[in-house]
Amino acid sequence: MAVVAAFVPLAGGDGESSAAVPACLTLGIVCAALVSHMFYASARGTGDERLAWLSVGTTLAMVGLIMTLVALPSLFPNGGPVRQTDDANAARYLIWHVLLAGSGIIALAGVTPTRRNLLIFGGLGALLLTWAAVAPSPLGDLASSDGFSPIMRAAVGGIVLMSAAVAFVWYRRAAGAISWGDMCVLALLSLSALDAFAYMWASQLFEGAWWASLALRAGQFAIPAVGLLIGFIAVAEKLREFEDELTANLMAERERARAHEERVTLDAERRQRVEDRMQRMIDGFGLDVAFQPIVDLASGRVVGAEALARFKDADGHALPTERCFLDAHAVDMGVDLELAVIRLALECHETRLPSGRYLALNVSPAVLEHDELAFLIARHKSDRPLVVEITEHQPVEDYVALSAQLDRLRDLGVRVAVDDVGSGFASFRHVTRVNPDILKLDRTLVCGIDDDPVRQSLAAAIVAFAKDVGATVVSEGIENENELCCLKSLAVGCGQGFYLARPNLGNIQAEVPQLASVA
Repeated sequence: MAVVAAFVPLAGGDGESSAAVPACLTLGIVCAALVSHMFYASARGTGDERLAWLSVGTTLAMVGLIMTLVALPSLFPNGGPVRQTDDANAARYLIWHVLLAGSGIIALAGVTPTRRNLLIFGGLGALLLTWAAVAPSPLGDLASSDGFSPIMRAAVGGIVLMSAAVAFVWYRRAAGAISWGDMCVLALLSLSALDAFAYMWASQLFEGAWWASLALRAGQFAIPAVGLLIGFIAVAEKLREFEDELTANLMAERERARAHEERVTLDAERRQRVEDRMQRMIDGFGLDVAFQPIVDLASGRVVGAEALARFKDADGHALPTERCFLDAHAVDMGVDLELAVIRLALECHETRLPSGRYLALNVSPAVLEHDELAFLIARHKSDRPLVVEITEHQPVEDYVALSAQLDRLRDLGVRVAVDDVGSGFASFRHVTRVNPDILKLDRTLVCGIDDDPVRQSLAAAIVAFAKDVGATVVSEGIENENELCCLKSLAVGCGQGFYLARPNLGNIQAEVPQLASVA
């Protein structure tokens, strides 16, 4: 625009009053407004408070450029609102350059850019520019048709030094970590110093150095404006990428939330189905009790029976026992289900077990914490001996409370057995704390015991320990004759397993025929 305007003289003017002068000044004014706004926005966005001072300084420079534009005789041949003398123009030039460099000095000094401080600085600068617009030159004779005075050249030289010094200190303060805003500030101050340097060497208006100053005057705002716009565009691109990424993440999060809600809904529905199934069994539908005989290995006589839960679904199909108990505990109904099994076993054992044989009830530590077990046994009117087998599939947290509950059951005539001795949490520490009347060897210890000296040694140690404390040893999981013979040789008194007798939903016989005949 400036290049084209250089060849377009204004009406009634000559080459010295071409459109290039107002074009350059207009370009400088527009770019100064952009730079001022973007410096202020950068100060708020990045937290670099120094840029707020540069924003005010650039605004004052823009006001000075506007006054210079309005004072052009080519635009207002008969005089305009601003004085058109050479001295007034020179004074305005000095004032807005000093204000621009001064804003950089205040920023480097670390003065907090509060609204009050910014208004004071901007107001004083505006007053000085207004004074230079309507009054004679406050600095005396600075310029004439013959050129600039020595005072003017010295003052402009001071501006060169001040602007260059501010730019140098700003660069050193950056300590090698120059931001995009710092680069634009350095460009602004450096070009301001070059503008003043060219202006200082101009012998008179409209000669070569003066035109160079005019071009630099527009460039000192145009170049930072372009730089800041590039920076803002880069930030906008980053924000757009961030927005796209955030949108994608939000969509993914919404999809995960939807899937989670579906899972929660399905889990809730599944939990409700499990609760309904467990409640049905607790109410006695689909629940039965099988009795597995416990046999004296020497005589073949049945000395007792263990009550084992058996479950069916609504269609009458058998359900895995362990799975049902796990599901019940998962929905906090495990204790109620175990108590339902115990209640049913106490109701039906009289007609299904021979007289005098004991009934063994599987009880978890969680059930022992409730008084309902003792109430059920106390209400049970029978002379049949009862044994409580502590199933230890989880560690006991409070042995003091457990011992108190067991003492309460012992007062009711109940004997105590520890299940799964030799595996899991049923350690000898557990055995010694419970002080049981019966030790039940775990099936993993019995399986293959006839071919394993290590298992035989451990079983023999348990038998010896039981003899010392006056307890009885019962072996679980006897599956074949070899295991039976080995256990008998180790003086294991009683046993149960599929080889002896399977769990029975009917009546239990008084003896095991194959063992009784051998005895």
